[in-house]
Amino acid sequence: MSGNNSTEHINNTMNSQVSEQTNVANQEETITKLNLRSHTAYIDAEPYISNPYALLGMVLQIRKVDGNCPSNLADPNYLFEFTPYPIKRKIDESSKLTKPTLRSSIVVDKQLASNVSFLSYLSAELSSESFFSLMVFDQATGIINQHDPEWPSNVRQWRNDNQDLINDPEICYLFAISGFVQKNIVRKKYKKFKAGAKGGGFGMNIGGELATSTDEYSLDIKFGINPIVLKRPRTTNTAEIANLVATPTIEENILFEGLTGSTFQSFTKLSR
Repeated sequence: MSGNNSTEHINNTMNSQVSEQTNVANQEETITKLNLRSHTAYIDAEPYISNPYALLGMVLQIRKVDGNCPSNLADPNYLFEFTPYPIKRKIDESSKLTKPTLRSSIVVDKQLASNVSFLSYLSAELSSESFFSLMVFDQATGIINQHDPEWPSNVRQWRNDNQDLINDPEICYLFAISGFVQKNIVRKKYKKFKAGAKGGGFGMNIGGELATSTDEYSLDIKFGINPIVLKRPRTTNTAEIANLVATPTIEENILFEGLTGSTFQSFTKLSR
């Protein structure tokens, strides 16, 4: 039997007398609480932190690697690249947040980080003995006003001015950013308590076990983007070619699933 200063004794005392238990979130709960169900791909875009609205209308390209287009954008070989010129647009002012919104506070372990792609960047920093406590805020949001009478002509003008990109056989996809959400992730790392181990200034009851932390809080910033398709590989459908922007195929839903933790639902469609 372990002594009174053992890890088991401390955990039992904590559960019976002291601390409310917090559990690691499950996958569905995380997607719901953090509002990850929308058709959104998450990217890093540090230059846009001071002015995230500048993302709207920017065009991203994905090029072939070894002659092939991606089957999953989680593949690190395929990178987003911004093209030099954005599409001229107006912002829907009603889409802007008036103040940051706390989505949720959750505890994440290595398995959850591996299963929810929005959190996958945390997986490398976790082990079976550690956790992250997260607070996730929607810091800013915005969408293009696609009801603006000038929007179709602006898209058409961009396509006309960038025929070199449209016709480049090495470019698989061109996406324009029609909406974004800036998510600020405040996190602190905790490790399972071990009797006799040094450190641990702050404690949490995680799943009935004491976890402690000496870390300060840190901040990560991710941008969720809503893309519209300007170009996709091997477009032969004449009805599709007649549109300025396209709706996603089943394959493209799967393509983005690895990035988003959810699938695309629809894209805005414009006719000439």
